[in-house]
Amino acid sequence: MLKKLAIGASAIALAVATVPMFAAFEAHIINVTAKIENALSVRPEAIDYGTVFPQEKLDKSLSIGLSESFAAQNRVDVVEYVIRQKPKCEIIEPTTEKPQYVPVSGENAQGEFLCPEGYRQALLLCPYLSKTSDGGVGDVSVKPFHGPITGWTMADTSAWEASGVLVKANDSEDTWTIDLKVPCFAGMCAQDWNTFVKTYGPEGVVPANYVQPAENEHKNFGCDLWIETTEISKLQLQPV
Repeated sequence: MLKKLAIGASAIALAVATVPMFAAFEAHIINVTAKIENALSVRPEAIDYGTVFPQEKLDKSLSIGLSESFAAQNRVDVVEYVIRQKPKCEIIEPTTEKPQYVPVSGENAQGEFLCPEGYRQALLLCPYLSKTSDGGVGDVSVKPFHGPITGWTMADTSAWEASGVLVKANDSEDTWTIDLKVPCFAGMCAQDWNTFVKTYGPEGVVPANYVQPAENEHKNFGCDLWIETTEISKLQLQPV
């Protein structure tokens, strides 16, 4: 009888010891996939004003619409976006192996924009650009002659951003006018420069702040527009 009990106890011990071994070899695989698409379609990819002259007013169009992928799905209806301005980086030593201009590579803890190695910030065109919407609901435009003409930071980018809203049902594309108001150079400004700036600029603008130093004549200026999606959502219908 004692022998049988001993054998039974051994069998139980073996079973208990074996359970973790079987559990360690069990696995469940959950297959997770997603197809990632852009919500916006932007045209054109570049805006070039070419050679311009002081106090010219030059218009270019920028179209921002819902992408085909966004229009084809039925889960969300609304895209909110911003148009942000950042300095453009130009190459220090021109070479055929690298492009003349590239975007900024980021910013430091103080919000100052950084350029990739071998590049520096180009003269700033951003303060002279207006961004005017075609009147879509929720769109916010920006007048020219805004922010500093040097030392542009992320705080300036945020302070002078335009914004728009696209709705799949009835407002699937916005047309923006990107208008350049060309600055003059110190000692060479026309008598109506102050009137020119105050006519197109925001309330309280100081025309003298947007006169370029004389040594910048004949040089290239630049600004990058960053169109960034800020929210994607379902259309919320208001009760009647």
